[in-house]
Amino acid sequence: MKKIIAALSIITAALVAPLHAADQNATLTKVTITFTTHNDNKDHDTVLNVLIKNKVSMFLSQDLASGDNLGGDMEFVDPSTHPFDLVLKSDKVTLKDITLPVVNIHIQPHGKDRWIFDYKVSLIFSDGSTFSSTKTGIILDQDNKDYTGVFEG
Repeated sequence: MKKIIAALSIITAALVAPLHAADQNATLTKVTITFTTHNDNKDHDTVLNVLIKNKVSMFLSQDLASGDNLGGDMEFVDPSTHPFDLVLKSDKVTLKDITLPVVNIHIQPHGKDRWIFDYKVSLIFSDGSTFSSTKTGIILDQDNKDYTGVFEG
């Protein structure tokens, strides 16, 4: 438990330090996610859903943005890049409200499908500041449908 708390403290410190350089009252105006497929495609009939949450406390989180059935019935071929604007859940979230964004990615394959990808999430604020987090080498399939990761600035 001490290791988890220490890791969260380091991640939070890394996220909060650069955020203080921007206007803390700036509002969240856009959230984007870009998927880069490599080594194995996402089938055309695999449903892709994304939810970006803000971890407010150990037991409480706030939805920031989401996307359901991203790409529709489009195959994400290997290699390919697919950017998406997510739907904001509120237009009142300020930079000072952001504590620890969490990325949830869920797929629902029809049959067997393994998808290997990287992603980049960007939070864009009304003062023009943008904060992004990139993760590489994510693998989801019919037996492992969910990914959760914290935003690292």
